Order: sequence, then C-alpha cells, then structure tokens
Amino acid sequence: MPAATGYYLPGDSWLHRRNPLTKLLALGWVLLAAFLLPPWVLPILIVIVVLVAWSAGILVNLVRAMRIPAVLLLSILVVNAFLFPGATDEIVGFGPFGITREGLTFGLISAGRVLLAFLASVTFLLATLADDLLESLIARGASHRIAFVVLSAVQMVPRLQARAGSILEAQQARGLPVTGSIATRIRALLPLVGPVLLGSLIDVRERTFALEARGFGARPDRTAYRVVADPPMDRVARFALIAAMVAVVVVALTGVLPG
Repeated sequence: MPAATGYYLPGDSWLHRRNPLTKLLALGWVLLAAFLLPPWVLPILIVIVVLVAWSAGILVNLVRAMRIPAVLLLSILVVNAFLFPGATDEIVGFGPFGITREGLTFGLISAGRVLLAFLASVTFLLATLADDLLESLIARGASHRIAFVVLSAVQMVPRLQARAGSILEAQQARGLPVTGSIATRIRALLPLVGPVLLGSLIDVRERTFALEARGFGARPDRTAYRVVADPPMDRVARFALIAAMVAVVVVALTGVLPG
C-alpha cells in the first residue's frame, strides 16, 4: 500500500464519490452517537457501518483490519468482566476472581463503542483519498497548517509500515533472521526500531524543507492542482449531518431515549 495514499482503496462507489467533508462529518456523527447515545444503539450503528462498507466494496479490507483492535477489544472485555470495581453480582467464579454481571455489561458496552469507532474510522480512511481531504479542508477556509496535520495523521501509520517493511527486507537480505519462533521475531524487532525512528525523523526534515521550498502557507490566495467534486447532494447532506450532530448532543443532555 503506497504511503502517499494512506489506506485509501480506489473505487467508484457512491461512498467514494462523496465529498471528503461529507464523509468527515458522517464520521463525526457516528463517533458522537457511539459515546453519547444509549448502549442499545451500538449494534444498530455497527450493522449500518458494515452495510455501508459492503455497499462500497471495502468490507473485505475492513474485516482484515479487525486484527488490529482484536486484542484491545478482548482485553477491555476480560479486564472489566473480572476486575470491575464495586461489582457484586457474580455470574461465574474462578477462585478469588469471578465474572460479574456489572463488569461484563460495562465491558461489552465499552468494547462496542471502541469497535464502532474503529469500524467507522477505517471505513472513512478506505474510502477517502487524503489529498482530496486536504484540498477540501483548505477550500472551506481551514488553516493550511491544520489541514496538513490531518493529512500527516492519516498517512503516518502507512508511511511507518512501508518504511519498516523496507528496512526489514533489507536486514533479511543481509542475513538477519526475521522469521521462526516468537523469540526470533522479538529479537528481529530490536535492530528495526532504531532505523525506523531515525528514518522517520529524516523524513519529517525532508518534508519540512520541501514545504518551505514550495511556499507552504503563502498568501494571498493560492491555486490548487486538485479539484474535488462537491455535488449539491453533498452540501445538503452536510447540513443534515450538522443538524444530526446537534440532535445527538441534545438527546444525550435531555435523556429522551431510554438507556
């Protein structure tokens, strides 16, 4: 996966054709709903996100990405199920420890919120080209520095992965064992950390010089080499999403929906 495109998967689905700001607001709405609305909303939103990914043709990649948060989700569930403070309703006991109803409930809710946030965020990254997001933010008057920070955050992990993969292949070509037992893999990580960190710092320095040479932040108005489509339907959708975000906050504050 090229670092320049981040996690983006080229496509021509209805989701790919949406303006990046529309998808960004949709992501913001999902995150607000995940953490502010009652827990029974979580399964509904998770199903909706999965259906959106399926309709955009990125469901397979979304499922593959689940290996990243799997350990975190499992740890949230297990730790809360066994060690939830103040829990008294024990379901199953294992010596001095036991699975409590309060801990299991809290663990399921917390893991569900993290899962929903992860699925929505990865769906956004898979269907949104980082360059289009940068141009859309700047075109709407956002600070070029903030836009560049967003772009760098989107591309950071793929760039590190690409750099780590290149370094690992180079070390393997020089005779360093990188496969085999877990101990061998751990030993292979030690000589990998230094070059990755040093290469990242050099990369930041080179990008800084390149930005300065290209007049980053120059004023007055600058022209853009990319023109991001923004159909009328997207503009209407953004107003609707802003209204929906306000509605989520109001519902959370007033407690209209039952918990």
